[in-house]
Amino acid sequence: MIASLVSRFQQLPAERRQFLFHAALAALFRVFSAGAAFLLSVVAARTLGTHQSGLFFLALSLATLLGTLSLLGMDNALLRFIGKSSTEDATETNQVFTNAYAVVVPTSTVVGLIVFVLSPWLSTSVFDKPGAVDAMRAFAVAIPLISLFFLNGYALQATRRVIASVCSMQLGVTVLLLPALYGLSLYAIEPSASVAATLYTGAAAIVVLSGLVLWFRQPAHRIDSSDLGKPALWKAAPNLWLIAATGQAIPWASVVIVGFYTQSQDVAYFSAAQRTSLLITFMLMVVNFVAAPRFSALFHAGEMDKLKRLAQFSTRLMIAFSLPVLLSVLVWPEQIMRLFGEDFVLGAPLLVILAIGQTINVMTGSVGFLLTMCGHERDMRNVTVFAGLLTLTLTFILTHIWGTLGAAIAVSVGLSTQNLLAFHKVKSRLGFWPIG
Repeated sequence: MIASLVSRFQQLPAERRQFLFHAALAALFRVFSAGAAFLLSVVAARTLGTHQSGLFFLALSLATLLGTLSLLGMDNALLRFIGKSSTEDATETNQVFTNAYAVVVPTSTVVGLIVFVLSPWLSTSVFDKPGAVDAMRAFAVAIPLISLFFLNGYALQATRRVIASVCSMQLGVTVLLLPALYGLSLYAIEPSASVAATLYTGAAAIVVLSGLVLWFRQPAHRIDSSDLGKPALWKAAPNLWLIAATGQAIPWASVVIVGFYTQSQDVAYFSAAQRTSLLITFMLMVVNFVAAPRFSALFHAGEMDKLKRLAQFSTRLMIAFSLPVLLSVLVWPEQIMRLFGEDFVLGAPLLVILAIGQTINVMTGSVGFLLTMCGHERDMRNVTVFAGLLTLTLTFILTHIWGTLGAAIAVSVGLSTQNLLAFHKVKSRLGFWPIG
């Protein structure tokens, strides 16, 4: 059987073999990343307790939301512009990377300073959680670091350096944070959200520096400020930023809204369920990681037939690997949530609802990247703005009525709406259905 699979693999076209090899490599490290993130949720819940872990995840969600928004669309811009030029034009690659850093560093720093100053007000007046002040201040310092390690990771992803990219983003931070968090009790340090947030900030700083070292190790990579304000880049950036901004309303802002309406324990249940539901999209993240720069390169080379085949093959691959995970969540939700602690069994219904929304996300394929990498970012902007506003509205209303259950329903409806609308846009703009 193995010999037959190897034979069939060798008979595939060269580009398909390369895609599968990079996907397998990305999958391996994404397994580590997803497993480490899941383990971090478990360790944080068990080490900090329900109340403190709720404060930690609330502050982390706020920092991640603001850190990704501070990218100003440069994450997808790097994938699109470096993805199509990295093998041909090192000058444009360097100019795009320099432009990205020139805008993200000051923006994220200002946002971090504002959050640091307003942390007491945010904790007491907005979230009604005075105990979160120190954690929010620590994560305020981490906001520019979060922006920069994502920026480094996307730049490395655009040049198809799979391992370097994964390690330069959340995996690197999580791997450094896990032993530090686990070791709090060993050093007789009282576990708290603020201490955990400080450890996260230190880990993020190390990962940012490591990502820069990996980027500049390439001889052709350097700082190039000869074309600050590249017209094509800055024309696309606002739309790409709106896509990122409204897209963040679904996974991160929902946690913030839950924190506004409910107790810290409910935030912990919702956050744990949401992070666990993301396991269903594992293969989607893997394929997007490998396929996004290829979409850009194929489209700009005019190879539409190859683009269609790659998109449809990718979707079938994602569905095949995601359905078993969905079935596990539907059959054993209580057992899965119990891994976080006995109290977290109350989050089982949330996990089921969120998992259904993530399944629709997978089954529609890489629709977002197909549109943004192929120059149709305006269409994706319109879709995500509509879906984001719908999600925010439903989350405020349904969370007020039904608590975390309402929030889970709102997130699933918003995510499904976004992907189904984008699915239709791919057909109308590119001429094929991503699912084949």
